[in-house]
Amino acid sequence: MNILKASFIILALLSFDIAKAQYNTNIGINITGYERFWEDKILDYKDVIDEIDELYYQGIKDIRLPISFEHQFKLKSKRRFLRDLTKIIKHVKKKNMTLIVCYFDHTLDKHTNYTNLNTIKNNWKHISHKLRKYSKYIYYEIVNEPNLYPNQWDDMVSEIISEIRKEDATTKILIGATNYNSIYELSRKTPFAYNNIVYIFHFYEPFIFTHQGANWIGNQTKTVNIPYPYDSIKMPKIHFKTIGTAGEVNFKDYKHMANKTSLNDKINIVIKWAKQNNVELWCTEFGTINSIPEEYRCNYFSDLISVFRDQNIKCYLWEYKGNFGVYSNSKILDCLL
Repeated sequence: MNILKASFIILALLSFDIAKAQYNTNIGINITGYERFWEDKILDYKDVIDEIDELYYQGIKDIRLPISFEHQFKLKSKRRFLRDLTKIIKHVKKKNMTLIVCYFDHTLDKHTNYTNLNTIKNNWKHISHKLRKYSKYIYYEIVNEPNLYPNQWDDMVSEIISEIRKEDATTKILIGATNYNSIYELSRKTPFAYNNIVYIFHFYEPFIFTHQGANWIGNQTKTVNIPYPYDSIKMPKIHFKTIGTAGEVNFKDYKHMANKTSLNDKINIVIKWAKQNNVELWCTEFGTINSIPEEYRCNYFSDLISVFRDQNIKCYLWEYKGNFGVYSNSKILDCLL
């Protein structure tokens, strides 16, 4: 009897895990830490593998791993760090998951663009050479949130892709637009003449909601306790420091922005572009700061993920652990999954 009971429980758990994994095929998550050059510490790849396992058992099979490669290469040799990264990818392969290898360069802007180019190309040469045999399980996101003039970025993309393709002809390459992977900039782009390309965007709208209280943004996000969806009764008064900033305009417009229809309309801007150009489209970052009440976060995630699912867009939450994290929050995880 005990054996039969145990077998039933195991079968039930396996069925639950399979159903959950199938249900969440378009939802991934960012595992952060390697991009934090300001913390100036070497991260242990074993910690990343542990987080991958935790997410696997939650039904998440797609991971995005942001990495400040230049900083990590200073802390370790390229050979040693890429060896550790390969261990992570081998673990992903074992779990039949996927991993976006995302290149973070915090110094890349309109004024430093071409001083960074040779470094980025050289780093991608080493990365793509090392990882090319794992193309079924990885994607290359060549630079996170470029903040360049569009023509500068287009020139850089062409050179970086050419460098990668010398080493790896098959792995999918992810490309976003300027102005921090803006949907508006992407909707104005002419697609590149390359194969195996996925176009990506980031979505943090309404910004006054998703980043409320984020002290690194400045005064425009000082107003907190903003509900989602909009509720005139629950709306707080605008913070006095927000007056005169972009946050004041967003506060006044919030009643029109904080609903599923508005989210859908904004995302449709780039969906229409993708369909016209017959290209694949993903959202590699969306999320909210975790100081927002659970109810409001859940409402927002439910609406936004519903839009992504209806449009068949793979999406990646920012982030598992950190200021925007969902770690150990079962209610929020349930909303996502």
